[in-house]
Amino acid sequence: MLGKTVHRRFGKKVPDEDVSPTRLNLTALMDILSNIIFFLMASFGAQTLELTSASKVTLPASTSELSFKMSINVAVGMEELFVEDEPVGKLAQGKLVGLTPDRFHPKLEETLKRSRAQRLAKNERAKDEDDIILLVADKRLKFETLDRVMKTCARAGFTRFRFAVSKR
Repeated sequence: MLGKTVHRRFGKKVPDEDVSPTRLNLTALMDILSNIIFFLMASFGAQTLELTSASKVTLPASTSELSFKMSINVAVGMEELFVEDEPVGKLAQGKLVGLTPDRFHPKLEETLKRSRAQRLAKNERAKDEDDIILLVADKRLKFETLDRVMKTCARAGFTRFRFAVSKR
């Protein structure tokens, strides 16, 4: 063994001719990479909302990056009020028509209470997501109108709100 070098492998002396170069198995690495890319693409879904009911609604712009959660949609345009694509009221010059003397909208409240009862019937107990109103409001509306809508929603049991905006 004068001209041969001896390597140690796992504590044993191994002659030079038995040592093979280490090879990297690229097939396994490509499988792992493919799985990672697949799950990243599946979890990164664009969260958009298609607004069909709110005709002539101009949304305010925002740079918000909050995630979208399922909720009850209340759309307030300059002429109509919708709950989940169902028209529930009219507006005249951006102000609600048909308010009660205590300034609540009875049809909106009734529709929201019915929707809440239906959601609670499907789920035995209420979740936080079930109590959120997605308010789709025209940016030209005065705060007084939005205040009346929000107070009516709160009276129906919905005290949490999210506002729909368009991305800048």
